[in-house]
Amino acid sequence: MTSLSLVFSACAFASGFALRTVDPLILPIAQRFDVTPATAALLTSAYALPYALGQPFLGPLGDRFGKVRCIQACIVVLAAALVLGALAPSFQWLLASRLLAGAFAGGLIPLVLAGLGDSYDLQQRQVMVGRLLVAIISGQMLGSAAAGLVSDAFGWRGAMALAAAVAVLVAASTWATALRTTRSDAQPPATSFAGLYARVFDNPKAFWLYGAVVAEGTLVFAPFPYMGQLLIEHAGSVASAAPTQAGLVLAAFGIGGVVYGLAVRRIIAALGVRRMCAIGSAVVAAGYAGFVVLPTWWLYALLMAACGMGYYMLHNCLQIEATELAPSARGSAVALFACGFFAGQALGPPLFGVLMHATGFGFALLAGAAGTALLGRAVVRTIGV
Repeated sequence: MTSLSLVFSACAFASGFALRTVDPLILPIAQRFDVTPATAALLTSAYALPYALGQPFLGPLGDRFGKVRCIQACIVVLAAALVLGALAPSFQWLLASRLLAGAFAGGLIPLVLAGLGDSYDLQQRQVMVGRLLVAIISGQMLGSAAAGLVSDAFGWRGAMALAAAVAVLVAASTWATALRTTRSDAQPPATSFAGLYARVFDNPKAFWLYGAVVAEGTLVFAPFPYMGQLLIEHAGSVASAAPTQAGLVLAAFGIGGVVYGLAVRRIIAALGVRRMCAIGSAVVAAGYAGFVVLPTWWLYALLMAACGMGYYMLHNCLQIEATELAPSARGSAVALFACGFFAGQALGPPLFGVLMHATGFGFALLAGAAGTALLGRAVVRTIGV
């Protein structure tokens, strides 16, 4: 890999690590600041929502002024925000730090994906994006697992400090490395934001694709912040062990994604893109339905690994479609895709919480499973991946 590719992968890793760090910490943070678990779960939305809302601005800025420059600035602010979160004296401070971190983390993965789109043709891009997923998922997987383990050993502040340290190291390496600009950075288009987005929506697939990714983020990630509570109520976990077990279960989702990323070339050759998309959504749906009856946490982890592989089979298809919507405004197209994805992740936990309290965990999980199965069929029919 080139030095630029390595730095891109490191930035994607840091963003993924910061995203999933807080999920296993919901219960200890709720106890420390005397808030309900549902309130503490807003920390997940606090990262995801500004990440989503910043995309309509960060994408065109990358197209106009250079993707590498935007990535450098965003990783520095992400690192600073995570340091502030580790030092938070109140829940409000911690919530504000997550808002800031999410807003600037939004300039990382989408612009990295757009940079790959500039550098590789469509056939190579499917494989390169699959490999980049290994870095992203590894960050998410280690973020969940390490946060749970470090929280048990040193407290939740230790887990937050670890995420901050990762981001600081990546920021330092990003600025210290002599980055080679991509073609899009060498000649940024002199086009307004409105003009760039007009190019994106000239493609009739755009509306269907962005609607699909909002639904995907909402359905798939809605139960994640409640995993500790789910294990206590349905898998017999004790409260003291729940953060570690929840972290390992969530990390298993990433393991499934890593398997997909390493085997992507063979999977596409065996199934084709359309069948891969349909099968992936069906696997996630079956897995979430299975959570209703599992008796122990390690079975949750095994099933979550299968869900992770199925999810990335679906999601990678949507990502590739996003990089092809508007080649002359690729940063804008991919950033808006990320906006929809993280808007869905921000909406998912509160909606799942409302449904869970009204009907119970079982019905909420089954509803999500049904929605995911229908989504896969809709993607194949309307977007034509």
